[in-house]
Amino acid sequence: SITIDRPMFYQSVWGSEAHVSMLAYQEIITDAQCKKILEGLQKIKTDFAEGKWDLQLQEEDVQMNIERYLIDNVGIENGGRMHTCRSRNDQVANDTKLYTRDHLVAVIEKVINFVDLLLEQAQEHTETLMPGYTHIQHAQPITYGYWLSHIAAGTLRDLRRLLAAYDNNDSNSLGAGAISGTSFPIDRELTTNLLGFGSTQEHGLDVVSSKDANLEILSGLAILFSTLSRLANEIIYNIGYEFNTMVLDDGFSMGSSMMPQKKNPGVLELVRGRTGAIYGKLMHMLSLTKGLHFGYNRDYHEDKVTLVEGLQLVSDTVDVLHGVMATLTIKPERMEYLVRQNFATATELANYLVKVHDIPFRLCHRVVGYVVGKLVDEGKNFGDKERTKALLAEKEIHISDSDYESFLNPKEVIKNYTCLGGVAPKEVSRMIKSMKKDN
Repeated sequence: SITIDRPMFYQSVWGSEAHVSMLAYQEIITDAQCKKILEGLQKIKTDFAEGKWDLQLQEEDVQMNIERYLIDNVGIENGGRMHTCRSRNDQVANDTKLYTRDHLVAVIEKVINFVDLLLEQAQEHTETLMPGYTHIQHAQPITYGYWLSHIAAGTLRDLRRLLAAYDNNDSNSLGAGAISGTSFPIDRELTTNLLGFGSTQEHGLDVVSSKDANLEILSGLAILFSTLSRLANEIIYNIGYEFNTMVLDDGFSMGSSMMPQKKNPGVLELVRGRTGAIYGKLMHMLSLTKGLHFGYNRDYHEDKVTLVEGLQLVSDTVDVLHGVMATLTIKPERMEYLVRQNFATATELANYLVKVHDIPFRLCHRVVGYVVGKLVDEGKNFGDKERTKALLAEKEIHISDSDYESFLNPKEVIKNYTCLGGVAPKEVSRMIKSMKKDN
């Protein structure tokens, strides 16, 4: 366990400090013995930090390494008492929780900062047109601010999942012992308070058997990674020549060894590619726990591997995408050009026929489909106002110039979508404000 235990060294020492303090308070060991142990624990932290001492393979894991150091430095009469009322089963579970808590907080803070960045940028672009897609085909006009805020909305749900996982992880395991607690008069609530846990995980067998909190964390990380991967994929499309609506900063690009003109989104491709790695860690733990006998099993060691690697991977990835989004450049003229070229306001034209001409929507859908089909055949679009009006007139529908501007000009159309969650700039600003409050 030495390799994967190394990141949890300080958490393991902290757990031991709390445990022996509780033993002394409950008069299970003397104050003098407690003092010697605490002095030894302070010294091992210093020696480890300064490279004067390191974990030894023959001691199996970090817990036994710390105990061996204590016995060697403060004697078995003192150091040999540290493990009273404790098993590695509850100790390992607790060390893992402490480590996970610290690093999950770090990930959560990075996600919060990432959402803040998205919302700040979104507020600046509530009127910047861009095409909205379904099936990767032009659908309706939206804005860059609307697009950014929708990523923020999804990431906020990811954040709430991580916060819920944090709460379920935030419970003290010490005192469960190997499986059934101890006959000594320990005070588990004291160690809970000393370690800053939100609660005590009471049932001893549940403490050493349960891995659902770990699964919940890995699940939350995997779902977050799905959001990040989809964002990376969208940027990869949009920086391509065919879309050409965004420009990736050179700091996040890579060249080709053969083709001098290339500017490849290697970092974004790695985000997309490593999504499978975090999914694999979740599936690893799901598969591992599905048939295990209740009680401690050595298989549980794998939860440390998946959590340490998973938390680090997500932390690094959020850092990278924060940098990508902070330096990403958009091309507003190109975005608006695409919106105006491909009938993005067709739905609003149908809505206009319903509202103003009192025609059933399905008939309106057919009329607009006819107009669009004719314009496509002629190599034209809604930018040809006279031809569009003439085609509508064939269906005995007459539209004024002012209505044409209101219902077919995408800059005006987006202002009409004022419903809850709509693309109207005022509504997007309201949602941004609400999301900032939630974040």
